[in-house]
Amino acid sequence: MRPLPAMRQIGRGDIEAGERLIAVEMPYPEFVRRFGAKHLDQPADWDAPGPVELWFFELPWGHRITLERHKSIDLFNIYLECLEIEAVLDFLELRAFEIHVEAFMVELLRTKYPVYTKDLEPCRLFRLDDNGNRILMHEYESRRVADYYQRVYEGRGHKQLYWVEGVSEGH
Repeated sequence: MRPLPAMRQIGRGDIEAGERLIAVEMPYPEFVRRFGAKHLDQPADWDAPGPVELWFFELPWGHRITLERHKSIDLFNIYLECLEIEAVLDFLELRAFEIHVEAFMVELLRTKYPVYTKDLEPCRLFRLDDNGNRILMHEYESRRVADYYQRVYEGRGHKQLYWVEGVSEGH
């Protein structure tokens, strides 16, 4: 398995908001191979059942996440600052593992706490192929994620044209 795309390590102080929304079952050796050495042991003010280790990252499109690794079981939690759940799961390549998303909390944040949805605007990434066909590549949860993947595809050096449209703009 190839290493994950580069994520920028940040500090706990860089995380302004975050809610535990995703739990992933993953053996510790695989976790460390993917995410590297811990960034921090459990601080005294960190409320967790049992001892944990913490990692803090900023994803390439600006979403900041906290990974909370439980030391006694093969499970880690992902704290998100925005409900870009699908984008985070895909970027971190977690679909092969047992994943638990706290649907109740997601719905609560979606309806009661606009800070978690402020960056959400479903967008589609399209490309124009060599024959002039408009092809939908993927629909993303936010423009910033779609813009990131547009840059990824353009950076591969293909001559196709890529662009992003909001779902409401689509034809």
